[in-house]
Amino acid sequence: MRIHRKTATYIISLFFLITTPLICRGDTTLTVYGLGSIEKDNLAQAEQRALDDSFAKAALQASLRFVPDSSVADLMQLLPEYAASRRMQDILQYQITSRTRQGDVLQLSVDVKIDDDSLRQWLHSRALTIPRAHRSRVLLAISYLEPGNEAPYEWWAGKAGKAYSPFESQFGRELSRLGENVISPGKQQGAAHYQPDPLDSAHALGADMLITGTIAYTPVLDTLYECLFEVSLIDVASGTEIASWSVSRRGDFATEAMNSLMIDEIIRPVRAGISKRILSESPGVMKKTLCVEGISDYVTYQSMINALMSVEGVSRISITGIHGHSICHVMEIKGSLFDAMENLKRRQIAKADILVENEAAYIRILQN
Repeated sequence: MRIHRKTATYIISLFFLITTPLICRGDTTLTVYGLGSIEKDNLAQAEQRALDDSFAKAALQASLRFVPDSSVADLMQLLPEYAASRRMQDILQYQITSRTRQGDVLQLSVDVKIDDDSLRQWLHSRALTIPRAHRSRVLLAISYLEPGNEAPYEWWAGKAGKAYSPFESQFGRELSRLGENVISPGKQQGAAHYQPDPLDSAHALGADMLITGTIAYTPVLDTLYECLFEVSLIDVASGTEIASWSVSRRGDFATEAMNSLMIDEIIRPVRAGISKRILSESPGVMKKTLCVEGISDYVTYQSMINALMSVEGVSRISITGIHGHSICHVMEIKGSLFDAMENLKRRQIAKADILVENEAAYIRILQN
């Protein structure tokens, strides 16, 4: 039987579509249950609310596949804003499989297919995919002058002892709850010798980041105090200040309540500074274009893709289009695209010309 050129191209394209499940796009299919309130017996409006709830839950379930337990509290705070901004952009397909009305509430069971590529990039950009143990080791050294005391508590000075002050303990617990890797001066090995400079103590204790400064309560009238909190975030290795903040409040609250107000004021920017350092050391996943031309047999093509997938830093290769004997992809990679292509060239899988230009790599397989 004679196969025309167009027919051959169609068969090859169909073959690639069928036999490339391992390099397909990052689709995730989930079954979720959404709830929508029924107002004035408007079922259409209630269904839309239930669908919105379903999509938000699908994003949450998909996120939990990539987020460690230590980042779940942070995820719950940040995800609603992401879901609201993306709306339907990540939803590839959905099907309502059941509808149940209970009083003024409509419940839907929905099968949702979600493209998690954008979600994973967003999670990484917030450092939510990094477990606590792999995050920067954070030490607190904050001079604490509480009401009624004449001298501040400073654990690093040696005289005060080896434990955090009540304020540092409260701050450290909140940072730990949100997934930060907070270390305690009293539990570190080989740290009996304390230094008068907090940065020297941070070096001795093996910290990566230092939160240092002062918090002082000054009496104003009777039970009224002024609380001044000045704090800096320091990169321990370089000794450079990343950022600093100053907060002042007056009140007659209990000390712990005032401490909470001070912590709430600066914890988000402090954590943003910590995450920035983490991401600078662990570059984010970048999407690059990869086009392979001159494909005549599937074995050679798949060998190239497998070789690239084995390169350190390459996490996924997804087909975006098939045109005759050419296939284009999105390649997710940490690090240098040029280095990845050099690695492939050294494998000598097939004779090929390889060109790297900015955000794209082009491979042209040469026929023998």
